[in-house]
Amino acid sequence: MNEQFDRVLTSDAFKTWVQSESLTTDDLVLVNNSFLFREGRATNKSNKYLGVVARAPGEVSGPPCVVTIGSGINVQFKRVAARQVPAYEIVELETAVADEVPHLGEIVFSLAGRIGDAEPAEIGLTGVRGVSALRYVPTQSEVVVLVSNAISLSRLDDLDAAWSAIQSDLSEEEFDRQALGERFETAFQALQEGARRSVDPSDVGGENDDVPSILASISARMEEQAVVYATTLKQHREDPDDSEIYNELLRVAYNFADGARAFLALTVGICDLKPVVFWLTVFEQVELAHRFAKLPFSLVGKAKPSLERYRSVIANARNQAFHDVFAFDHPFRVRLASEALRAPELSLFREHNRRGDPALTFEDRELVELFESLTRTAERPVPLGFWDGNEEVMATVVDVVRGLRRSLIVARADTAAANDDLR
Repeated sequence: MNEQFDRVLTSDAFKTWVQSESLTTDDLVLVNNSFLFREGRATNKSNKYLGVVARAPGEVSGPPCVVTIGSGINVQFKRVAARQVPAYEIVELETAVADEVPHLGEIVFSLAGRIGDAEPAEIGLTGVRGVSALRYVPTQSEVVVLVSNAISLSRLDDLDAAWSAIQSDLSEEEFDRQALGERFETAFQALQEGARRSVDPSDVGGENDDVPSILASISARMEEQAVVYATTLKQHREDPDDSEIYNELLRVAYNFADGARAFLALTVGICDLKPVVFWLTVFEQVELAHRFAKLPFSLVGKAKPSLERYRSVIANARNQAFHDVFAFDHPFRVRLASEALRAPELSLFREHNRRGDPALTFEDRELVELFESLTRTAERPVPLGFWDGNEEVMATVVDVVRGLRRSLIVARADTAAANDDLR
């Protein structure tokens, strides 16, 4: 944790802040425990903040401490004047960690726990002659087998591949294929949901162990998307007029932004409830907020980056590119002659339960309602430099995923040690 905090103190974000402040000896510097704008969060911010005391004017160095304050702070870093410091509850970081570790519990480690082998599953089928169940047997060598009135599948990753195997490998005479076809998609999806893989939260491995886990999978997928994005961005720079390359850039950026929003929201919630996890990932989170703030025109917010706005910028650019049937750059006004509204009739004092009916009716009212349904895609141009900055944002999100996994591995070891001490 001390290493994490030292990296914060040497980060560009912190150096920039220090230069703008008038720090004096014994001033207390607080580090926010939530660097992203909290939209619709179900958890409340922790009241425990990392802090450090200025050793000389303008000079800040460890060791860090943990400060409990009643009211939250909304800036990334905050100076507390030396004369006000005695009013705060301050403890050494080691003491705070020792108090928090016993409260980590088991659930949080599910994200880093070892994923076991796929487990068999079965669901019942009704109304299909010759087939009473659909099974998943991952150890089965054949893709599909019919045994004892049950169709057994060895893979659940592709519905079309499974159905094709049933059609080609199983005889129509053994069961009612038409009836199965009518029920297969629903049954297959139910089997997918019923097939589980166990997770052992007590086995997270070490920092250098390649333990298969939920976080390891998320990290690998996000890293792959970041690499694809970087490659596509390079191609886009070389040929900005190639619409196919640009569309691929938007596709990857949009998919990543969607996943990043969900993952970072989860991370913020975990850090609210388990402050130790934040203390172990504080540098990566400081860096991510800094990368967001460097996007052109502070599109997602400077002091508090917004995940919703980040996704919205990319989504709007994607909508403009992909929904180009009505990609008009302006609305239209049609000037109608007075006779266009034939046989107009205005209804007054209608019954209350008929207030949804149009008050003004005329001959082509239904045609007007059809035209009202036509809308155009909003144009939200992405400024020059956004896509370049987004490459750094994506790389830093990957760092946060890795940091969260590393933090849980470290915390798991601390928890085990604490439990040993209790014994």
